[in-house]
Amino acid sequence: MQITGKVHCLFEQSGTFKNEFKKLGFEAFDYDIQNNFGETDYVIDLFAEIDNAYLGG
Repeated sequence: MQITGKVHCLFEQSGTFKNEFKKLGFEAFDYDIQNNFGETDYVIDLFAEIDNAYLGG
C-alpha cells in the first residue's frame, strides 16, 4: 500500500494511530468526540457529522 498526502484517523485510538503515522513521516490528524489526553487535533461529534452528510448537509 502506498500512502500519499495526509492521513486522517477517526474514532477509537485515533491518537495512537496518528502518532504512529507521524513517526513514519506522514502528516496525520485525528478526530474524536473527546480530548481526554490533550492531543486530539479536531474535537467533533463524528456520528452527528456522518448523519449530517448522509442527509445531504
